[in-house]
Parts: sequence; C-alpha cells; structure tokens
Amino acid sequence: MSTIKTIACLIALICAVPVLAQEKDRVVSGQVRLRSEVDGRGVLNDETVLVHQIRSRIRATLKPLQNISIVAEVQDSRWWGQSDPSLGRGTLDANSEGFDMHQAWAQIDSVLGVPINLRAGRQEMTYGNERLIGVSNWSNTGRSFDAARFMYASESLNLDLFASRIAASTLGPTESQNFYGLWGTVKSGKELTVDLFGLRDDNTTEITRGVDTGLAVLERYTAGTFVRMNFDPIDVELEGAIQTGNVASNDSAVRKKINAFMASITAGVTLLADTKTRLYLLGTVLSGDGGTGAGDEVAENFSTLFGTNHRFYGQLDYVPDLGGTLGLVDLSAGITSTPLKNLRVVLEGHQLKPQRVIDSTFGTEVDLTMFWRQSTAFELSGGVGVFMPGPVLTTRLNGDDTRFWVYISGQFDL
Repeated sequence: MSTIKTIACLIALICAVPVLAQEKDRVVSGQVRLRSEVDGRGVLNDETVLVHQIRSRIRATLKPLQNISIVAEVQDSRWWGQSDPSLGRGTLDANSEGFDMHQAWAQIDSVLGVPINLRAGRQEMTYGNERLIGVSNWSNTGRSFDAARFMYASESLNLDLFASRIAASTLGPTESQNFYGLWGTVKSGKELTVDLFGLRDDNTTEITRGVDTGLAVLERYTAGTFVRMNFDPIDVELEGAIQTGNVASNDSAVRKKINAFMASITAGVTLLADTKTRLYLLGTVLSGDGGTGAGDEVAENFSTLFGTNHRFYGQLDYVPDLGGTLGLVDLSAGITSTPLKNLRVVLEGHQLKPQRVIDSTFGTEVDLTMFWRQSTAFELSGGVGVFMPGPVLTTRLNGDDTRFWVYISGQFDL
C-alpha cells in the first residue's frame, strides 16, 4: 500500500469512530520537519555533501472512555530523492521506503482502581536526561519500542516497570532481543531529584560452538543513578552506572564477562536570570576495553544502550561510535542564553579523548546552535560545528584536516 493510501486510511478510520466518542475526545495532530545539512565531516563521503531530509507525522489520539487512551502515529521519513529513478525519474514512485507506524499504543489509567497506569504497544520511551533511554529526536526516524509499561506517579515518586521486545525474526521466536527495566524517580521539592534504575538487555540467540554452546549471545545488566540538585543560581547533575553480564561477538565466539562503567558530572551557574544565561562545565567518562586479544576474557566497553547520543558528545556525532572500544573522556564547557524573547543560543566546546589511550585524543569540537520559536506551531533552528581531529581519528578520517558541519531546520507542529 502506498504512503498516501495508508495515511488516507488512517484519517478515514479516525473519522469513522462512533459518535460515542465526542469531538473533544478525538484529536488529530501532525508534524513536518525539514532539515538541510552541509556535511563536511568525512563520514558519509570523503567530500563535502549537501543532505536534505524530511520527516512527516500524523497522530490520532482517541479517548473512548475517561480512563482509556488510544494513540496511533504514522511517520514518513526520507531524504530528498529517495525514490526509484526508473519510475518517472523517481516522481512516480509511491512505494519507496521510509513509511512506518511510529507509535500505536493503548493505555488504561488507574488499573483496578489503584494509581497505576498500563500502556502497551509501540511507543516512545524516555527516562532521565536520555543518556541511556531516549527518543533520539535528532534522528530522522526517531526511536520507539514495542513494549508494555506499568507506570505509577505521585508528587514525590514515579515508578516505571517496562518490558520490550526489540527484535524478533519470526512471529513466535525462539531467538529474540529484549529490553527490560525498572526506573524510579524520587522528588524532594525543587532542590533535589534522584533517579535509580536497573536495566537488562539481551540477545537470546544461542552460541553454536565451543564451551559456551547453548548460552545466549548477550545478557547485560545496567544499574545506576542520576541526581539533579538546584540551589539557585547553581545547579549540579551527577550520573553513574555500572554494567555486568556476559557477551559474545557472534554465535560462534566465546562469551566475555562484562565489567563497564559510566560517570558524569555537570556544574552550572546562572549568570543573568533575565536572559537565562547559564555557564556550565561537564566531565563524562565511558569506560573502554583494555584488550582485544584471544586471551582477553573481559568486555569493559560501556554501552550507552538506547540513549540520545547526539545531545551529549558533540553535534558532529563522531563519538562514541567512531571510538570503537576505546571508551570516552569528554571534558566540556558551554554557555546558553536567550538574548531575545524567542531566540535561544547555545555555544559549547568538547575535548574528546579515549579512556583507554593515554596522551592521545579523538579531537576537539566547537558547536554553535540557535533556536527561534515564532509560535507553538513553528520552530526554526540552525547550527555550525567544527572538529579538529586528534591522532586516534586521523587514520579513520584520512587526514587531520579540520572538519565542519552546518545545518538549518524548520519544524511545523500542526
């Protein structure tokens, strides 16, 4: 079915909801985001390239009963020209890839009369500052999970228990990838908020040879905390997590013990309250692997799981992915301000080093980003970043030339 036909069917379905659902209980919304990038990072291509992307979403929210909500959101994400050139040079291709059901879930509030909500289906999930679980909104597709969640919320305590099947090769799989977690948030006024969490992700594919035959390829456990303290004009954030378990690189390899960690501290001070001008310093460590030889029995590389990495480690997105198993030390400083009513400006710099290589660097990055929101229905943003490669990435990037990246984006919320 073509993208246009699918969207038309969704709209028709919404309009066909029985009269028992009053108009105020049916909401149709949408979003269109266009983004153009001048990409001189040397990752997509050795030469500077011009990239245009578009993401369109239509969302329907229904409330057939006071305590029941149903959400369906379709999405089309593509780059310009992502069509079959044999069909009118792409202009007649109605079946090109990029269309998907981004969200489709139902929620029951106050299950059995207790303050616990149950949500099941395909849904976005975000926790804390999105370092480990986030929607990855910068991505042209965004992230969603096929999951079931039990959610409890009060003035001082939030608890989320979830189970998600990430990937499965068949309808009734004997092998699958799964993600489970318990995330709690304790609030003590405006001054202190503490998150505590325990997570498990796995790949139940069995190893087929060697001493680990019959065991799962991946069983990983992550436990940690995220603390926010606000004592105007000073604010502090502390994060820490450890990872344990077992992992094999494939279904024929020997499993390694997982022993990894993450730690981060951010300290900020509001210099001018009127313009929300804030200066901050940040230090983050992601552990790296100390050895990759045949005798290495421990995997020490910390996984950021399903985090929104773009917001943490520099706008050019070199690390942690290009860092491989070397880990990361990110020493950063930045300033944010709202000099005009609808304009927010962010200037930040990153010194990026591998955690496992002494006296070497991935590189230095400086980013300037601006956001202008004319109204609740439209936001214009743009940014520029430069990256000076260090010795570790010089080979990967075929030289030590300064790299750059520029973007402009418009988002329309309907």
